[in-house]
Amino acid sequence: MFNFKRMFQTFALSGAIVVLSGCALVTPPAATPTATPTAITGASVSEITDPTPTPPLLTGFPDIASVVNKVMASVVSVLVTTEQRDQFGRTTQGLARGSGVIFDERGYILTNNHVVEDGVKVEVVMTDGRRLEVEVVGRDPSTDLAVLKFQDGAVPNIVATKLGDTHAMRIGEWVIAIGNPLGLEGSVTVGVVSAKGRTLQLSQTVTLHDLVQTDAVINPGNSGGPLLNLRGEVVGINTAIIRGQLASGQEAEGIGFAVSMSTAIPVSQQLIESGQVIWPWLGVNVADVTPVVAAEENLSVDSGVLVVAVVGDGPADKAGMRGRDVIVALDNKPVTTVLELQAILRQMHTVGDTVIVTVVRGNDERTIEVSLEEMPR
Repeated sequence: MFNFKRMFQTFALSGAIVVLSGCALVTPPAATPTATPTAITGASVSEITDPTPTPPLLTGFPDIASVVNKVMASVVSVLVTTEQRDQFGRTTQGLARGSGVIFDERGYILTNNHVVEDGVKVEVVMTDGRRLEVEVVGRDPSTDLAVLKFQDGAVPNIVATKLGDTHAMRIGEWVIAIGNPLGLEGSVTVGVVSAKGRTLQLSQTVTLHDLVQTDAVINPGNSGGPLLNLRGEVVGINTAIIRGQLASGQEAEGIGFAVSMSTAIPVSQQLIESGQVIWPWLGVNVADVTPVVAAEENLSVDSGVLVVAVVGDGPADKAGMRGRDVIVALDNKPVTTVLELQAILRQMHTVGDTVIVTVVRGNDERTIEVSLEEMPR
């Protein structure tokens, strides 16, 4: 069986708590040449002096306050009324909290699915204190995203924040998280992009892909709030943190994850258009193959997508795929990561299509035809 606890990009959690909850540069003065090369005949100063300018040193900090001031009006607190029945059939109500960000001037709000999925009533609180009921336009559990909407005319002059390009973002860039942790509205934390393209296994049935990892502090209540770049663009929707003991026995503290815009933008568009997202489904649980993983798992290839498990009676199971198969191509297009596999399936195929999956099983390469089904909800 594939050893999740040894793999860096896929986190298998045991006792760990998973909470689904323009940089200012100062350029130094140009350096003055300290000597003229008179000892070298036949050469001018320009010929022997390095023409490449010295890059400026970062001697200040980014203007976080201006970014926050620009975006804060679009960040909302999400209040969700829930109902539960006790063993005697009595109904009790509860209140859950999360965050969200207005991303469309028509009144659409992005948040997490897990924030609103159990709600019988959903409201948002604006930064000016207004408390307004909103409609749940649609939810997508497989990406943990949901779209809400104000009632028409309820909020004049809506302030929306632009959705950014996660793909263009660099590791180490500054990012800002805004949300309502523990009910503390409008809280701001700062960190950097620790990694992109992470995978997080939340349960046996829910695995999130295409996540941004950050060290910006995220706490319960931050879920659904924006992760921003220094241009004030949303580059992620904060969704989970790892805190506590991992399956390996190691301790984790405050590793945060946000759903990237390369996932959130198409999902939000589909939710607005049809109220749901229909994903084509192979019926496998997968993980990236790296040279380290290949060595640890005794695989014959050091890149591709490892089939960790095959869902019983799913498309792959019916077609004869097995656990420990390594997917190396889909419809003759090379596949080296889970994100590449996911992109081909979601961008080029629909439910009912038949795809040709090239796998390496042991030392043998073979092709398997799989008829895609709709991903279960």
